[in-house]
Amino acid sequence: MSVRSFMFYMPTKVIFKRGSLNEVGRETRSLGKRVLLVTGRRFARQYGYLDRLSKLMEKEGLVVHIYDKVEPNPSFETVNRGAEYAREHNVDVIVAFGGGSAIDAAKGIAVLCTQGGKIEDYVYPNMVEGEVLPVVAIPTTCGTGSEVTRYAVLTDIKRKKKLTVVGYPIIPKIALLDPLVLRHLPSELTAYTALDALSHALEAYWSKSSQPISDLVALESIKVIIKNIEAGYKDPEKRDALHYASLLAGIAINAAGTTMIHGVGYYLTAYHNIHHGLANAMFLPFAFKFNSPVIKEKVMRLAQYLEIKASNYEEAANRFFKLLCRLEDAVGIPKSLRDIGISESEIDDIVKDALTYERNMKNNPRPIDYESLREIVLEAYSGRP
Repeated sequence: MSVRSFMFYMPTKVIFKRGSLNEVGRETRSLGKRVLLVTGRRFARQYGYLDRLSKLMEKEGLVVHIYDKVEPNPSFETVNRGAEYAREHNVDVIVAFGGGSAIDAAKGIAVLCTQGGKIEDYVYPNMVEGEVLPVVAIPTTCGTGSEVTRYAVLTDIKRKKKLTVVGYPIIPKIALLDPLVLRHLPSELTAYTALDALSHALEAYWSKSSQPISDLVALESIKVIIKNIEAGYKDPEKRDALHYASLLAGIAINAAGTTMIHGVGYYLTAYHNIHHGLANAMFLPFAFKFNSPVIKEKVMRLAQYLEIKASNYEEAANRFFKLLCRLEDAVGIPKSLRDIGISESEIDDIVKDALTYERNMKNNPRPIDYESLREIVLEAYSGRP
């Protein structure tokens, strides 16, 4: 057996258990004394987590300042204002509590606090290098994976573009995964975020940058999500496995990156405010169908891992495509782009916008041109079988 060369790097200390939120004070104290607590605008306050987190950290002698201004799909402006607030209070550690938006905003703030400038100065193809403030990430959804990644996805409101800050220094130092916080997540968002994680895992698995370790965690993430998404969708007490799978998918994309699904889904979020996980789900089955002919061995390995009975590649690919469609049906994902308000006149705009995300498109295993991508978007517009 030959193994190709690879580099795998994950500096995050991960604590996964029910009640791990209670360790935020002790864990954060190891990194600094003056905390910026970064959260969204509603969830943390509504369910009492702002007070709880603040008291847990103050009990350990930490000084806590709250920045609860992060919107879904955080803007450059939100990150820049957060950094100004952090510098005013001379913070030396950041705690992010929320979904990917809060964690990604915290990463951007961490960069600006030590390196200055505006967050616009750091978007890809620029790379973050050098010291940033340490981040403790506490994810509250089962989809982001941002607690273990080198990416922060932010929104340029003026240009209606999703842009990425990339660099190993922004990977959180500590991730606290407490599945109990998922009890507050509506069923709809549970489905969207879990399918976001499934998209992460599948894209990492088939990406050009995939490697042995990312393949292992991606396969396990896919298996766990497929086995648990319906139960988690229906029962808030059965979401621990989805939280775990999201972590695994984050580890996978940190090594292997994302591909065409993210690139084509960004338009739906930037122009229609459609949840990122739902946007990915609309294209997921069709992206698999498009890519599968160039990853036949991986399709067979995936079928074997999932115990899908198939005597050949075509049978395996067809059965997994049908499985994806059935899962999306089971958790209430709309059938087609038409069903979420996308006009047929937008199809070419979606394609043009997607092709500008070169980092994602170049990482796709099968080359993509205008016509092939347009066909995929048309399939998504027509809808799942």
